[in-house]
Parts: sequence; structure tokens; C-alpha cells
Amino acid sequence: MRLLLLLLMLLQAALAVVYNWLSLALLNTSTLPIAERGSMLIDKAHYEGLCAHLTGLNPVQQQICTSHPFSIPFVSRGLRDAIYECQQQFKMERWNCSDRYEIMKTPYGYFHDILGKTLRTTTKESSYLAAIASAGIVYAVTKGCNTGNFSDCGCDSKPALQRHLEAIELNPPSAAALTSMHPGGPVPYPPPPGMPSSAYPPMGSNGMTGNGPFSWGGCSDNVGYGVRYARKFLDEFERQEFNRTSNVQHLVAMHNHFVGREAIVQNVRKHCRCHGVSGSCEFKTCWLQMPKMKDVAELLKKRYDNFAVQVTKRAKKRLRRKERSERATPIRGNEMAFVVRSPTYCERNDTAGILGTAGRDCVHDSLNADSCDLLCCGRGYNTRIERQVTQCNCKFVWCCQVKCKECVDDVALHTCK
Repeated sequence: MRLLLLLLMLLQAALAVVYNWLSLALLNTSTLPIAERGSMLIDKAHYEGLCAHLTGLNPVQQQICTSHPFSIPFVSRGLRDAIYECQQQFKMERWNCSDRYEIMKTPYGYFHDILGKTLRTTTKESSYLAAIASAGIVYAVTKGCNTGNFSDCGCDSKPALQRHLEAIELNPPSAAALTSMHPGGPVPYPPPPGMPSSAYPPMGSNGMTGNGPFSWGGCSDNVGYGVRYARKFLDEFERQEFNRTSNVQHLVAMHNHFVGREAIVQNVRKHCRCHGVSGSCEFKTCWLQMPKMKDVAELLKKRYDNFAVQVTKRAKKRLRRKERSERATPIRGNEMAFVVRSPTYCERNDTAGILGTAGRDCVHDSLNADSCDLLCCGRGYNTRIERQVTQCNCKFVWCCQVKCKECVDDVALHTCK
């Protein structure tokens, strides 16, 4: 039944014009313009023709490509990184974030439909794929800002956290309001009139907490620009299509894009460099920095495993939980949303973009997802012996080299039938 629903959704997608922005991951970025510092003059006619060849993009993304051509190489890099991290997180599971992508035809040309069949479903796997891709775009575009490749953004000279603190200084909340907002927990800076300063730890020179004075410096990641770009690049067309069709798939996609963006925004951290005599830390220069993409991918995998909820559409263009007993609880921003329960991914199904698990490596004595029992779906596995040569018994020889012996081991490798 689940597979039938999946096939019906794929059939509906096939009848419509198919787009897949993940195809940018395979783009040869050497064919795209490279921004030159101090010169951002754009030959519009040239770039319109260039963007028209990116036939996997939907109309909104085509417009973004034409108006911001220097951003496309960074989007491509972000999607490549996202797919790589996805494959690392799922490499030992039945669905391993890969498929046999096909060449798709559109009214405007052809494109490589990489992971498109998964992306166009509303399974848990499509929710992770949408979230990690959204995070990848935020990450790469933000890095593009830092390197001066865009004319309309650069380093975040005044981090959002500092702007928030300045706003509090201008309009301090009452002591009662702070107590009700933060019962028993930390409260914002600076302390308002009537709130004892003893409730606050020591503050830095600019109103921030810390172990000593510091100032904002360096190049803070301009995450706000990356978020705005990713939201427009991914969500604008989905919103238009939902208004036209009322298909829940578009609401789910927008929610999961938000989950990916927030995985970066909520984990931006302050990094500092010490200044002082003889290695002391009399003063610090600090900046805000995004987490690594590997850490974002791991966080999203935990949300996939533990915080994915099945949803349906409700009135007023909103999603709600499918389980009636849970509908009073709104869907949170850290929960991935899906509509259709996932197939087993055991058997190959080219129509659904499922490769199956035959021929996959497995671990016969594992209790995890990579165990032969789970990965091979009860079909059994083949065992072969391979001779492996490794370096062993290494010793340091004065001076200055390490000498090792070669050890030969027979290793049993297992693959699913």
C-alpha cells in the first residue's frame, strides 16, 4: 500500500513539468561567471542565455540565476556538500542517499535528475534531503558573502546578537516581565531598573558576558543573508505552486527547508581570539561562526531519527500531526515533516528511484543498521575472503623517521544477496 501511494505521487509529478534544483550539484561551475572584486558589471543578455541552460531550475530560480549569477556556483557547491554529507550519514542504511539518476526532458531542455524521485515524494527520506539541501545553500552562500563574491553582502559587521542587545538597551523590559519570561533561568542583558545586578554574571566591554572584555571583530558569518537567499531560492516557487494546487507536498517542502535553515541559525557560536602580552588574554576579538556542515548533517540525522512526524494538511495553509491524539501539539521547527510512510528500500524499483540493497556491504555481527540481518532484508549474504596488507609494528627511529612492518591479514567481507 505504501509503495502504491509512492508510485501515485510519482505519477502525478510525471504529469507536471518536472524541476530538480539538485541537478545544480552536477554543474561544471567553470562555465559560470566568477565575480571580480571591485567589478560587478553584468552582461544581462549573456547571463540570461547561460541561466536558460540550467533546465533543472524552476522559473523563480531562473530569475534568481539571471539577477544574481555570481551566487549560482556557491549554490552548486552547497548542494554537492549536502549530498555528500547525506551519503555519509546514511551510508550503512537501506536508503543511502543515492539513486540511479536519469536524464529528464523539459520544454526547455534536458537535465540530470539526481535524487529527484526521492525529493518529489513526501517520505522521511525526502524530508532529510530537503533539510540538508536547504542548510547546504545557507552555508555556501554565507561563505560566498564572507569572501566578497557578492555585491550586496559581505561580513556581518554587526552580528544579530549584538543588535538584539542594543535593542534591549533602548527598550528594557520590566523586571516582572523578565521573571515571567525566564522563570528560574538566564535573563537578557543589560539588567533593567529594579532587577538586581547580582542576577547577572560579569559583562564584557560591549554588554556581553565573558571572561574578560572583548569587541566584535574579524568576519562574522552573514547568516541572515544566506537564510534570506535560501528561503527565496527554495520556498518562493513552492508557495506559488501551493496557492495554485493546494498540494500538501509544497507545504511539507517549505517546512523541511525551514528545519534545515534553523539547524544552522540555532547553532551559530561566538569564537574569540586573545590579544595580550606574552600570550595573556587581556582583550579578545570575537566573531560569530556557523557550525561545520558535518555537524549540521549529524544534527539533522538525529532529528530524522527522533523528531520526524507524519502530517496532513489542515485549513489556513497549515500542517498538523496525523495522529488525532497529538493534533493539539503544533509542529515544532526542529521536527521534520513527512506524509507517506517510507517503503522498505529492500528491493530495486527504478520507477520509484529505489536501488535496493543487493550487493551492499554489511557487518554480520553488528547490532546497528549496517547489520547483515537488517540491511539484507532477510535474503542472506555472501562472504568472501580478501587479503589485506597493512602497516603494523611501527617504531620511531632517531632521528627522524617512523619505520613499519607490513602485515598481511585475511579479512572476511560480506555483501547482501
